[in-house]
This record gives sequence, C-alpha cells and structure tokens, in this order.
Amino acid sequence: MTSAAASPLPAPDAPPTAWIGHTLDGRYHLRDLLGEGGMGAVFTAEHLNLRKLVAVKMIHAEYTGNEEIAERFRREAMATAQIEHPNVASAIDFGPLPGGGAYLVTQLVRGSSLTDIINRGRMRWQAVCDIGAQIADALTAAHAAGIVHRDLKPDNILLEAREDGEVVKVLDFGIARVADQSQGAAPLTRLGTVMGTPGYMAPEQAMGEPTDHRTDLYALGVILWECLAGRALWDGGEMSDLLTRQLTQPPPPLAGEVVDLPVEFERIIQQLLAREAKQRPQTAREVRDALRGLSRSVSPVAVSTLPPPSPTPTLPPPAAPAAKGGLIGFIAVFVGAALLIIVLWAMRQPGDEAPAEAPESGERPAEFVPAAGKGASDDKSQGAGPSEPVPSASKPDLGELPAGLREPATTLLGEAKEGHFKAAEAVLAYEPEVDVPLWLHGLALLAKADSCEAKRAAVKRIAEANDKRGLPALQRLNKTSRKGCGAFKNKDCLECLRPALKQSIDQLAALP
Repeated sequence: MTSAAASPLPAPDAPPTAWIGHTLDGRYHLRDLLGEGGMGAVFTAEHLNLRKLVAVKMIHAEYTGNEEIAERFRREAMATAQIEHPNVASAIDFGPLPGGGAYLVTQLVRGSSLTDIINRGRMRWQAVCDIGAQIADALTAAHAAGIVHRDLKPDNILLEAREDGEVVKVLDFGIARVADQSQGAAPLTRLGTVMGTPGYMAPEQAMGEPTDHRTDLYALGVILWECLAGRALWDGGEMSDLLTRQLTQPPPPLAGEVVDLPVEFERIIQQLLAREAKQRPQTAREVRDALRGLSRSVSPVAVSTLPPPSPTPTLPPPAAPAAKGGLIGFIAVFVGAALLIIVLWAMRQPGDEAPAEAPESGERPAEFVPAAGKGASDDKSQGAGPSEPVPSASKPDLGELPAGLREPATTLLGEAKEGHFKAAEAVLAYEPEVDVPLWLHGLALLAKADSCEAKRAAVKRIAEANDKRGLPALQRLNKTSRKGCGAFKNKDCLECLRPALKQSIDQLAALP
C-alpha cells in the first residue's frame, strides 16, 4: 500500500480520480471512486487504524470559497452526526482538505438506490410498506433531533441486503434544516428561496414558504407512490409545470394499478400527499406505526392511527326496529328523521344557498361565484374597501400578447365561468412558456385550482405580477359565499385564503 506521506496530495483543481491511492489525515486511504457530482465526489476508503471500509465525501476546493455551500456541507456533517439510528448512514469524521475543500467520513453502505429499484418496475405492496416504515423510523429520529431532511428522494435512499432482509439507509442531509438557532446559527436561505428536488418538494417548499417536518412526510408519500407504481409521480417539464400539476391535479389513484393494494395503505399515501401540511399526518412516528401494523398483517386490516384528512362528521344510521314492538321502532325512526330534516332546514336560511360545487377541502370547491345579479353580493361581510365592487367587464388591452393567447386570455378575464377551464389549459400548455405573462399564468392556475392551497398559490402569482388586469378575477373570487363547506354547508371554503386574497386585491386596486 502506498503511503500518502511518500507523495504529495493532488492539487485542489485535480480530478477526483487523482485522489485514489492517497491517504487523508494519515487515516483514510482512498481506494475507489463511488460517484461524482457537481460539487464533489464520494470514495470508498479504508480506515487504517480500525481496518474497516468507510465512505469519504469530498467537496471541491472551489466551492469552499462560497460561504453558503461550505456551511451547508458543515451542516450535513453536523446533522448526520446527531442522528444515531440504524436506518441512517452515520457520520464518523469531518475535516478540511489540505489546499482547500473539506471531507466527510460516513458509514459505507453497499446496496442499490431506491431509484434503481423503482426503475425495474413496481414493487409488492408488502415490501413497500416495510421500506416506508423504515424511512419513517429514520425520519422519526431526525425530527426528534430537530432536523428536517428537505431533500428526501429515492436517490438518497439505499437498500442494503442482510440475511434477515433489506435495511434502508437514508443519506445526504446536505440541505437539512438543523434546529441549532440557540447556538447563533443563521438560516442558510431566505424565505422565498427554493431548495430541494422538483417532484419531491412539498407545495409549501416549492413555493419558498416555511417548511417543517411535515415537508419530509410529503416526500415520503411521493416515494411510496412511485415504489408501488414503478414510475415517477410528478414527472417531466420545468419546475413550474411540476408545481402546477401538484397544485391543480390529484395524484392518480393506485387501486387500479395495484390490484391487491389495501385500502388503508392508499389512504395513508393520500394523506401524506395532502397539499396542505395541516392535512398530512403530523408526525413521522404515527406513519411508521401505521405502516408497521399494515406490513405485519397477513390480510388488509384497518389502520386507526391515521384518520382521513378533514373528516366529515357523519350521523349514525338509525337502528333497525326490533322484531317485537315493530310499530314503536318505526315511529321512533320516523320522528328522528323528521327532526333531522327540520334542523337542517332551519340551518339553511334564505341567502345562504351554497354554490353547486362547494365540498370539503380535498374536493373541488366552487371556483367562481355566479355572475353579478345572481346573488353574488348578498353577504355584506364578504368584501371590504377596495375589494368591492366587482368592476364591470371593460375590454382590457391584450395587444402585447401573442395571437394564440388572446382568445384564452379574453375568456379568463370574462365574468362568465363557462370556458374558463379549457382556456386555462390552453394558457398553461402554450409554448414558449416565457411568452405567457405572469398575470395570465396566475389566472390560468386560479381557473384550474381545486383546493384552497392551490387557489392561494394562484393568488400569490397574480399579486406578484403587479398587473391590474388580474384584479377582477380576485374580486370575483372574494365574492364567493362564506358558507358552503362542511357537514352543514356553514363553513367558508376559502377560509385559508381570505387574508392573502384581500391583501392582493388591495395591492392591485392601488395601482394607477
């Protein structure tokens, strides 16, 4: 074996292969190149003192001059070192490289990446359940240590074969958020900066909003879906296209593709993929426990730890009349049904009629209120200040738009709801995308939005455009009745959106 002391270490700008055969800090003899990325490389190395193989991740010297990248690498080392768990590749050492750069020594994992396994085709649901439980267990330990991974994806998950089965190893905490603010550490990115991998980022992460441990749970849902389907969930196109699909389309159902998939398993995945973080499971622990219970079952069993998101209260069915005294039982049922009808009728006062499509969150709420003159302004509390009234439909100037966008833009700017959905599809499919102005892209997103979260993203896009042509659509949306959702149709379907909506309306109304 050639000693590093006998030959100088490679220059900082040398290719990764030049490091093979050298020894770092007199302990880590680099043997093979495992992989190479834009900022560094990963080697197999021998720990000379312990006589064991380890993995050495090196960051190029040119990037250590970038304070944010260097700090991110340091945070990865710190995050990995804080998590001691069998499903996390543990950190062993960290230090600077002579001449610039840095290295991180971790446990060596020999196995296939989950990406490679998914590319081979669908996996049995029992195996996916076990893999998901192990990932959730690793996340439980990370979240308990105050660490949010933020880049969970199949590339960062390895499966190591053991005699008793395959063991999951979660890797790469390079953009993890570490809760070390008590030590004076500054956040690496400002609010609005997007960090992560498109297709696996939760909607709030993709929009640059604050993230927490539920962001990792969304990524876990995507991973489980892809393992079962054998293909990418949100695939193809630019990041804006992926985000549009995430915010406007529900994940395709798996029941038709995986014939023996338990209903409980698909329900767990649907909850993990909820657009709003508050509708997802709130801890990795409950996901882990649910998946463990399901994987142990020989046949599908109910999973009680994860209730469906936004549950709708249901009334128990009336008891069947007993064999004896049947007339008394029938009268009791009849009286109960009559009372229920009276109560429901009393709660629906005149003027409170809900739009035809105004379901609970997760279903498709009414996108626009009917045109003026059909009860749109009965609720005096709906608007305030610049939010009222909805301006008359004057013809806006669309002269700067390409010819292929003028007709769908005119439709989206019109008050009539008819044709909005097709017009939105035409705008979102238009090429080149750069020719679609921001305000029109926002109107298209709004027309296709089927949840409060999706509408909020569209409103944000329209406000960012700072173009007054987006104002009428926001004002019409603000006129949506504040009653129409919930078991008794007495809740506001847009409750989560109202503050942002009013702020955006006021902003655009103040424009000259």
